[in-house]
Amino acid sequence: MPDAGGCERAFPVFRRLFPEALRAGAVALLRDLVRDGHDVWIYTTSTRSPRYVRWWFRVLGVRLGGVVNQDRHVVALREHAPVLRGVSKYPPAFGIDLLVDDSPGVAIEGQRHGFAVLVVEPTDSEWTVKVSSALDARGPANRVP
Repeated sequence: MPDAGGCERAFPVFRRLFPEALRAGAVALLRDLVRDGHDVWIYTTSTRSPRYVRWWFRVLGVRLGGVVNQDRHVVALREHAPVLRGVSKYPPAFGIDLLVDDSPGVAIEGQRHGFAVLVVEPTDSEWTVKVSSALDARGPANRVP
């Protein structure tokens, strides 16, 4: 449900549990991706529990394929080569084909370590079109955080 600032939030009855807002268009995009057979993941540097994130998105009507939080990320990096220490996100460790992020630094890490990143600026009103186009170019049924 969009608010006055163009962000999307949980229905008012759930806002005490899930006060965070998502970027405008996120809920519709994620629902469409799931409907089209994509396995949608959330990859966050926050320490919110995966269970919390799953419930938050479930309240918004989005069924997630998985959640990677900071704790899970750190454990996964320990299992990979030492060269990955300090990398903020590493989607290949979770079978994620395309990472959508707003950080150019994550894109640099992707180039350096061989994973695909689509950077979408926070102010980009056409970001959902860019995500859809990037997925269309990759083919059907990719995982998208």
